[in-house]
Amino acid sequence: MTDAAAGGERGRTRGALMIALAAGSWGTWSLFFRPAEARGGVNAALEAFVVFATIFVASLPLALRERLRVRRPLRVWALLGLQGVFDAANALLFFWAMQKTSLAVAVLTHYLAPVLVALGAPFVVGERVSRRTWGALGVALAGLVTLLEPWRDGSKIALGGALLGAGSAVFFAMSLLAAKRLGRHFAPTEILCWHIPTGLLVMLPFLPSNVLSTPPTALGLLVLGGLGPGAVAGVLFIRGLAHTHASRASILMLLEPVVAVVVGVVAWNEVPSWPAWLGGALVLAAAYWVLAER
Repeated sequence: MTDAAAGGERGRTRGALMIALAAGSWGTWSLFFRPAEARGGVNAALEAFVVFATIFVASLPLALRERLRVRRPLRVWALLGLQGVFDAANALLFFWAMQKTSLAVAVLTHYLAPVLVALGAPFVVGERVSRRTWGALGVALAGLVTLLEPWRDGSKIALGGALLGAGSAVFFAMSLLAAKRLGRHFAPTEILCWHIPTGLLVMLPFLPSNVLSTPPTALGLLVLGGLGPGAVAGVLFIRGLAHTHASRASILMLLEPVVAVVVGVVAWNEVPSWPAWLGGALVLAAAYWVLAER
């Protein structure tokens, strides 16, 4: 193996590990959101808005320092603005889905995103999807179904909630593919930072009317979430994406619900059944399969 090939291989492995770490971090959102919600005055739109704003402030110095000093055509800036809209719509629709239907149905429909990314990657960013990636995708989705056990929900599935979850998957896939395409024109931290303003504008109309009376401790918890799972994980993800195929990245992100289940056990005493543990093991196995690809 040549030095260049070895370096490229190390870069791909490092990128995949960055994405896996980011996904794991996103599984800890409840550690910040639940205590904030318990203090009152917090809804899904406010959570998303504070997290986005914190990411913007935290990533701004990096974006300015690492910016590429090249001219970008207007259409590229327009795509960057659209990515912010996609990301905001993804967050808002997913949080609304969790309010409209069971968590299992909301998450399952939201995590249709890897399928959409794998289908769209060849057309949007010209990436070839390997057989291993398709196989890992199937294993990961099967594991996710087993993990979340939607059949245990005895209530009638709310069609509106399921459609919101599927809509969030569409916008997540669009955001990821847009970020991958923008990587040809922007430094990773530029993409992370400059897509935020349009996302904040989208969220403004959905903020609670009493937002100014939100308890400071609740806002502080949301800011902490914006710094950890928000900014730090965001930098890891966007830098890892620069070295990882979009389809592989979307599979690695399935680690998020696995970590969320573990957090539920440790922090909230929400102990899953044995099928949930089996499903988590399948998702982890699929992620390792992707990481081990050469």
